[in-house]
Amino acid sequence: MSSSTKYDDLISGLNPGQLAAVTAPNEGSLLVLAGAGCGKTAVLTRRIAFLSRSGVLPSRVCALTFSRKAAEEMAERLVKIEPACGGRDGTLVTTFHAFALRTLSEEIDGRRNFNRIGFRGDAVLMNTRQRFEVLSHVSTTLVRKTLRMSIIELSAALELLSSFPERASEKWGDVDAKLLMKIESDFSAVRRERGLWDFSDLISGCLELFKNFPHIASVYTNRFDAILVDEFQDTNPMQIDLLEVLLGAGERGTDFDRSHINKNNATLYAVGDDDQAIYGFRGADIRPIMNFTSRFENARIIKLEINYRSIESILNCANKLWVNKPPEYRKTLVCGLSSPPTGCRKPQIMRFGTQTQALEWILGKARFICRRENIPITEMALLFRLNDTLTAVADHFKELGISDDEIPQFLTVHASKGLEYPVVFLCDLEDGIFPHYRMRKERAIESWTGLLMALVKHKKPYIDPACDFDEELRLFYVGVTRARRFLFFVTAFQKPFYGRMMNFIPSRFLKLVK
Repeated sequence: MSSSTKYDDLISGLNPGQLAAVTAPNEGSLLVLAGAGCGKTAVLTRRIAFLSRSGVLPSRVCALTFSRKAAEEMAERLVKIEPACGGRDGTLVTTFHAFALRTLSEEIDGRRNFNRIGFRGDAVLMNTRQRFEVLSHVSTTLVRKTLRMSIIELSAALELLSSFPERASEKWGDVDAKLLMKIESDFSAVRRERGLWDFSDLISGCLELFKNFPHIASVYTNRFDAILVDEFQDTNPMQIDLLEVLLGAGERGTDFDRSHINKNNATLYAVGDDDQAIYGFRGADIRPIMNFTSRFENARIIKLEINYRSIESILNCANKLWVNKPPEYRKTLVCGLSSPPTGCRKPQIMRFGTQTQALEWILGKARFICRRENIPITEMALLFRLNDTLTAVADHFKELGISDDEIPQFLTVHASKGLEYPVVFLCDLEDGIFPHYRMRKERAIESWTGLLMALVKHKKPYIDPACDFDEELRLFYVGVTRARRFLFFVTAFQKPFYGRMMNFIPSRFLKLVK
């Protein structure tokens, strides 16, 4: 079989960027910056198949994703195009946490890795009830009052602390940060004593294992020739540390010396989109993708910018959001549709006095598009920034007695990531809701002087310092790029918000897409 014939089915139909990403030499580190709708999953699966046909044993390839569903779908697609990558000796396609569990559960030299890091017996997964029970055991009611946290908030704080220990003082202050660290230490000790592991133990446990047992680390460092990571922008610091060990840094012992990454060890193939990094609240850290060429040795970047999802006018809106980005990371999405649909108008900004007026217009517009374009209303989507406003709208439609087959789907923008719809109504576009931040209460006017000051002062919208404005902008970008044919930006002057009626000004994001 000739070389060209061997790869024909893998490279068929690929655009130049995709072709370069699939067939790149298996050396050093490669970041594939894949714009929204640019076919990253197809590139990733074909890349694995390409490695297999290029002589890399499938069993020496590991692909890491962030959800079990994504891993299962990738494995299924991979086997269809390259059967050799399936089965017991096939490519390991799994999540970060499942990989860590697999590692800690393995027995090497007659001893389980879980036991090496202090877990008694056969460690079992701790359920939510057990987690809260142990947390209650290691933190008194007085301590939680001091921290101003419920048991649920404490649990979330400890998860964030495990991902970003270096930011603890900045987020909670020195005193509270030290108290949280003490609780985390006690929490960890009790878990190990009882043989209960938590998801937060898995990756940190792997790192502890590799740090304290270099000969064990070398087993895993030498296991793979290529490591691929999907949604690289969603990695957290511990996951990056784990990657660096697997790439060859861990076998040197406790320091994870980055200067030796990728020297005669596994290659790194990362696929991601910094413009869609929207999980900072879960501990994801965008820095590894933004510092890729300086952090990983022999690193290169390939961009995928041809979008096969949306019409040109929608992509023009998306591109306006990133005009000030550094050139090396700026992606300009180009419409790759071979026959763009007709009858589409450029995205529209719709302003209403009340939310009720907005919803009435949305229903009417959805019905009109359904009749004219033959697009079922149930295939359209209403996207919201907050669960609270989504629930309020859903309740409103229930009160009107509208059946489910007469209204679009309701999703938060976070939940819509990875999905696409022919028609999108992007809602919640009021300052304070999207971008989301705590709105400062106006001080009461107590004198004529105060009244005059209030009348003449320039009212500039306030952003709470805790607001991650860049992440809010990326979230807005995700909402925009869900739309294939029709996109409407919807804002209301007055709407219910957390149980009371409030007045708003339109989102500052709307100025960016005019």
